[in-house]
Amino acid sequence: MGSSLLVISFNMPAQQADERTQLLKHDQSNNGRNERARHNHQDDNGNEDEDVEVVDFGKDDKENPRNWPLFWKYIQVMLVFAIGLLLPMASSIMAPGMDEIASDYGTSKQFVMGGQAGFVIMLGIGPLFFAPMSETFGRRIIFLTNMTLFTLIQIPTALAPNAPTFIAMRTLGGLCGSVGVANGGGSISDMFATNERAAVLGFYLLGPLLGMVSILI
Repeated sequence: MGSSLLVISFNMPAQQADERTQLLKHDQSNNGRNERARHNHQDDNGNEDEDVEVVDFGKDDKENPRNWPLFWKYIQVMLVFAIGLLLPMASSIMAPGMDEIASDYGTSKQFVMGGQAGFVIMLGIGPLFFAPMSETFGRRIIFLTNMTLFTLIQIPTALAPNAPTFIAMRTLGGLCGSVGVANGGGSISDMFATNERAAVLGFYLLGPLLGMVSILI
């Protein structure tokens, strides 16, 4: 799911604000497909900087998520909600069985809980990377790549021969699972205009919020 608007830009002096505004209001192509506008800018010293590229959808482009039928948008919201609920839920899903896991590895419960701590820490760190990556490469590829890796990581987690391996796999799983937190808001902003997002975002945010505590309730 690609972002509906990708702007690769940089900070410009105040006197160039009007120039940037004109660039952002570039004309749409006649065939309704994507259009790229390029413009050269100069810094305070008069040196030419890199081009500013503005990529936008055409008015009637069917690939624009905001042009999707409403029912299809809500299906996507449900999928994003499910991802945001289930992946963070994995952070606490092993909490009831920590005593048995510690017993199997012959170590303390506190040591094994390092896997849960690592998972939660990665839930916070992952979005710092995956959110901007989704703006560059698109939401879909980031979602699918991380969810695939998250699923595969469960195999070495279940077969971990010792507690350190278990903790390392859980921490890596948390990194991949953070995509449910990283990309949900961006996906919704792709599909809905600013004045339509409040209720949809409120529903989606219930997923990451409840996912980490639902097992403990």
